[in-house]
Amino acid sequence: MEEHRQLVRLDPDKAATTVMSIPRDLKTAIPGGGTQKLNAAYAIGGPKLTTQVLKDLLGTTAHPFKINHVVNINFGGFQKLLNRLGCVYSDVDRHYFNDNNPPVDSPTDYATINVKAGYQKLCGNSGLDYVRYRHQDDDITRSARQQGFVRDAKDQIGIDKVFNDRDELLKLFAKNTASDFNSEDEILSVLKLATDLVGKPVQQVQFPGVEGPSYVTLEPGKLRGTVQR
Repeated sequence: MEEHRQLVRLDPDKAATTVMSIPRDLKTAIPGGGTQKLNAAYAIGGPKLTTQVLKDLLGTTAHPFKINHVVNINFGGFQKLLNRLGCVYSDVDRHYFNDNNPPVDSPTDYATINVKAGYQKLCGNSGLDYVRYRHQDDDITRSARQQGFVRDAKDQIGIDKVFNDRDELLKLFAKNTASDFNSEDEILSVLKLATDLVGKPVQQVQFPGVEGPSYVTLEPGKLRGTVQR
């Protein structure tokens, strides 16, 4: 299973919603697992260990990094929620294609995809294929594409639609996600927070990573400034 980690900060007192993708291939220390790619934390200890690794990575003793809520959404849930919300229009920069024909049992046997270039409506299958595409892309490029899709979705899906359809959306959310929310009221409170940010832009904060042959490594001296942004 592929895991993509997006940190999202919702703060009505700020000028924008900020989003940062953490590369799944980031070389990092994992308690009980040594030095591995970040995605190994999920395999070893699930969301709890992954969250702890991110806090250790992004925070310091003097300035701890706080994560208020964690939400895991499976691929099927992403497709269903995207369809329920009416899909998202995105300007696809190029033709994304892979058909695995003939089948090859190797690391190059990536998921099938056929999303053509141009401004278009992306729904369940095509939207999922587009955001998770890995063939010929590095981790940093893929993260930037995912952030762009999040920005498009935020700009197009009005909060009125979310609240008017909240009963069905909450059902889909409950069936297809795992989170630390204790009640529907907590989920709705976060949606209410989002209403305060309607009209404000989504600011993409690029993770200071350097793509290598096997790992993404931190660019020296740039993490603290990135966390502040």
